[in-house]
Amino acid sequence: MMKRKVKAGSAIFLALAVAFSVFVLPGVWAADAIQVDRNDCSVEFSVGSDYKELLTSDVTIDLYKVASVDKSGTYTAEPDFEGLDVSALDIDDQAGSAAKWSERAASAAQKVTEKKLDATDTVTTTNGMTKSEGLETGLYLIQPEEVVTDNYTYTFAPSLVALPNNYYGNGGSDTWVYNLTGENGITLKPEQHARYGKLVINKTLLHQNVTSGDKATFVFQIDIENPDGTKESKVEALDFKTAGSDSITIEHLRAGADVTVTEVYSGASYSLVSDNPVKAKITANDEYSSADAPTAEVSFKNDTDGRPNGGYGIVNNFKLNKNGLYDHTKPAQ
Repeated sequence: MMKRKVKAGSAIFLALAVAFSVFVLPGVWAADAIQVDRNDCSVEFSVGSDYKELLTSDVTIDLYKVASVDKSGTYTAEPDFEGLDVSALDIDDQAGSAAKWSERAASAAQKVTEKKLDATDTVTTTNGMTKSEGLETGLYLIQPEEVVTDNYTYTFAPSLVALPNNYYGNGGSDTWVYNLTGENGITLKPEQHARYGKLVINKTLLHQNVTSGDKATFVFQIDIENPDGTKESKVEALDFKTAGSDSITIEHLRAGADVTVTEVYSGASYSLVSDNPVKAKITANDEYSSADAPTAEVSFKNDTDGRPNGGYGIVNNFKLNKNGLYDHTKPAQ
């Protein structure tokens, strides 16, 4: 088939679409003119396989028609997107073109926010897949909404997709494709962000040994295993001048983390009368959480053990660092 050039400098090839999260736009070669009056175009979306929990989450995708297209592949911005640059770019500068179209997508998304525009179509994934159908030809802004799960949030950069498209420049056919499905469908490129919560360590001292000095110190080691498998440890301490209850709150722990709290020192004249260690799972307490979102808590209880020893010297083995946490140090000989 004889191929003729319909528009120079407007393509972003599929490989670049994956690398820059900018979806492919019309190729520079096509055998036929675009059938501009068609309104049976479609786009199929997939969440991909990078984040398994998105397969069971509802991902809502808004589509906005930002420009019409003529038979030769030239775009004209829609009235709501007046001023948006949809002109052709230099096909020889593929990386630069991808970055430019990404900027244009962000500008289109800003107009949506500023003007509070209604979407041309809205679809939601089921088992990680969905399809928008009955679309007119033209250029569309694709804007998936943020997804919030128990332990993570997922965001998506806005992008632009053309209907129809062709893949001749990517080694495929020069035929215009009006239904972007199957291997021509769109795979979303989410960014994963951790959510955070806090841990409260509750401590109750039933009685104080008045012969052991004016202060009793209790030291806790917090071992943390994050959802991604990474591990970390912290050390905290509580001082008591009298019998009673007190607590420590540790902020900014990864939601979904498994924590094990061990009381590693109970004072020279005090003994635990509760379980040790104690385990908990961190739940999210952030801006996405309800006001009464549960907080992970562990509790310890101590009582005197009859020994007259003082109970504060052990703190010498835990040096307070600049972050307000205790680091274990080697005891003096």
